[in-house]
Amino acid sequence: MYDHHKASIAKITAHFEADPTVMGLILTGSIAHGFDRADSDVDVLIVVSDDDFARRLETGNLTMVSHDLCTYEGGFVDAKYTCLSLINQTAEKGSEPARWAYDGAQVLFSRFSPANILEDSIKNIASYQTEGKENRMMRFRVQLQIWRWYCSEGRKKDNPYLLNVAASKLVLFGGRLILAHNEMLYPFHKWFLRVLGDAPEKPEGLMDLVDRVSRDPTEENTERFFEVVANWKEWPTSPNRPGALYMIDSELNWLYLQTPVDDI
Repeated sequence: MYDHHKASIAKITAHFEADPTVMGLILTGSIAHGFDRADSDVDVLIVVSDDDFARRLETGNLTMVSHDLCTYEGGFVDAKYTCLSLINQTAEKGSEPARWAYDGAQVLFSRFSPANILEDSIKNIASYQTEGKENRMMRFRVQLQIWRWYCSEGRKKDNPYLLNVAASKLVLFGGRLILAHNEMLYPFHKWFLRVLGDAPEKPEGLMDLVDRVSRDPTEENTERFFEVVANWKEWPTSPNRPGALYMIDSELNWLYLQTPVDDI
């Protein structure tokens, strides 16, 4: 951690410790993940009471940005409000991006009693949930196949928008298969490729293929990516036609109140 980040975190912590309505403060974001650069902002979660959070949810007052609390030029604190019950719900049933947000998280201060309740609540959130792993991989494999087809449709119809969306989705679900195989959480788009590159078990040359598909989604590049990922191992398969599972996950998910398959 950079010295100016340490100084800013100390200033931010002192500021919120002086506010009796704040129950605790958690360091998150790139600094907590170990991905920080010299110009990184400081991300924190401001923990308030459940009642306070409910009021904020109603009014939309859920975030705060301040340049004054940082000690370095261009620096700012990017804060989000939360509460203990939401933290516990995230631990119980949060999506992978919601869980990964707590990777490396550090409690900066806590007013809860017992004192370790906040620390205990966050310590296992960012662990991969093996229950349902086979089902998730099956669903990702179907998405990989469908978005391969959409790549061909984009080229066939000379539709660059469709082609580029399809190529990104191809990379997304191919990468999510690899992360699931390694039992690693999907961190959402910003840090996806960084985390995927750190996966210990993956096809040789995968990240080079990702770069090629992303920059130049030709038939050769997208087909090569698909074949490498699809044939790397025997992935779980759906007993139904792929189109049926795709329909449930991508077209009817609203009907079943499901989390979009992109984010599970």
